[in-house]
Amino acid sequence: MIIRPGKPLDFRALTRDGEENMIYHVYGSSYMGEYGGDGIYFMELNTDETTLRMITSYPESSDQPSFLSVSRKYVYAVSERAQGGAVTAFRRDPDSGELTKINRIETEGTAMCHLCLWKDGHFLSAANYMDGSLLVCRTGEGGRLDRISDFKRHKGIGFESVLRQEGPHVHSTQVSADGRRLYAADLGLDQIFCYRILAGGRLEQGTQDMQIHTPGGMGPRHFVFSKDDRFLYVVAEMGNRIFAYRTDDGGITYQEIQNLSTLPEGFSGFNIAADIHLSPDGQFLYASNRGANNIAAFAVSEETGVMRVLGHYGCNGEYPRNFCVTADGCFLLIANQKSGNIVLCERNIKTGEIGGKLAEVPVPQAVYVRAIEKERI
Repeated sequence: MIIRPGKPLDFRALTRDGEENMIYHVYGSSYMGEYGGDGIYFMELNTDETTLRMITSYPESSDQPSFLSVSRKYVYAVSERAQGGAVTAFRRDPDSGELTKINRIETEGTAMCHLCLWKDGHFLSAANYMDGSLLVCRTGEGGRLDRISDFKRHKGIGFESVLRQEGPHVHSTQVSADGRRLYAADLGLDQIFCYRILAGGRLEQGTQDMQIHTPGGMGPRHFVFSKDDRFLYVVAEMGNRIFAYRTDDGGITYQEIQNLSTLPEGFSGFNIAADIHLSPDGQFLYASNRGANNIAAFAVSEETGVMRVLGHYGCNGEYPRNFCVTADGCFLLIANQKSGNIVLCERNIKTGEIGGKLAEVPVPQAVYVRAIEKERI
């Protein structure tokens, strides 16, 4: 097993030559409670100084926000509760980055764990892990959460029926590039459900050939599309694999073309895969491994969609739940849940390699992180 800690070379000479300094607003979140943190956190990343600085947190407005959806003007947060759920809307100042609470709505479903703001900005979808459901919520003027426009609950028993797959467990949703279909990863049923999006934010389940199935016991968790939706990459939490799919009919149906392990060769310990992201140029794919405590890196062919293993890079912490690549492609931010830290690493945009730790901030039970460029006023 080879875990690369990040090469001790000047990545900036390879990635940022001639680029001007950028400021990113970074939003993180944590579980709350006796051993948790403050919920939603706001940080600042200075690319010239390669610093990550904590600005403030929002404990009074947070409610177990295990996942956020961050856009230019708004931030939406889940409430991952054992009973019932909720979504909270915040107004985001593009210049200062500060958040102001707008409103919160209570929802059906339990253990809400993922949000997706649709491309039109008028709706968002939420995944409820525990009871295997998903919902669509309309957003009103000024980012305000309006009403639930649809609610779907999956049914069935999965392959590993005794433990994790005793029932449906919806873990994430995404909208196709053309805005016509909503996809929902169900870890419990080993399926990526495909829904047609109807007027008013209503959903209609697609035909059987539109549904995507992983092998039994894999547990699909998160997924990402290439920019044109030609390729789809799914990280399987239980199987510790990435599945690649291709469409030849404009996104109506997808066929598997490849699957690779997220783990280093020879690894035999406990691990469950978590998050997955493409680099901004679409040439590299990354996935986080909780247990092996690394980020798996793959080169991706833009022509064929086929993946090639690049390596595995230490996450500088324990249990990397969520991570993100900055818009310029030069940095990776990693939320390590068990070690309670958000880590900044440099990334080589030419080779896809991940460098060593540049900075970190303590965030107890850190589970989410996202960076958005500060607007120049």
